[in-house]
Amino acid sequence: MSRPPSEILTEREAQVMDALWSLGEATAEQVREALPDHPHDSTVRTLLRMLEAKGYVAHDDRGKAYTYRAALTRSRAQRTALHKILTRFFRGSAEDLVLSLIEDERLTPEQLDEIRRSTLPQGSSPASNSSRRGRRPSGGTAS
Repeated sequence: MSRPPSEILTEREAQVMDALWSLGEATAEQVREALPDHPHDSTVRTLLRMLEAKGYVAHDDRGKAYTYRAALTRSRAQRTALHKILTRFFRGSAEDLVLSLIEDERLTPEQLDEIRRSTLPQGSSPASNSSRRGRRPSGGTAS
C-alpha cells in the first residue's frame, strides 16, 4: 500500500518548483534540463503530475506538449511549509523554532540582530522591546 503524498515538498519536488519559479513557464523537457542531474524524462513528468495533484503546479495544453507553471508563489509555498513544520514539530511556537535555530547555530547573533531591526516598527528602538526578550512560552500553542 502506498503512502499518501506529503504536503511538504520532497527535495526533488522543491528542485522542480525552483526550476518553474525561475523559468516562469516550461515544458517537462525544459524543467528536466534545469534540474541538477537531468533525471529521466518520465521521472520529471511524474513529479510534475504529483505537484499538480498537490496544487503546486498547473499546466496548459499547447499542441503536443504541456506547458507547466507554478500555481503558488514561492513565498506562499514557504509560508505553507513553515506552518506545517511549526505545527508538527514546534507545537505552533515560532519562538521555539527560532530558539532551535540559535541553539543549532543556524542563526548567528548578527543575523538575529538584523531580523530584530527589520521587524521593529518605524521609529522604535530595540531597547523599547527588550521587556519581551528572554520569555519562553509555557508550552501552549500559537496559531
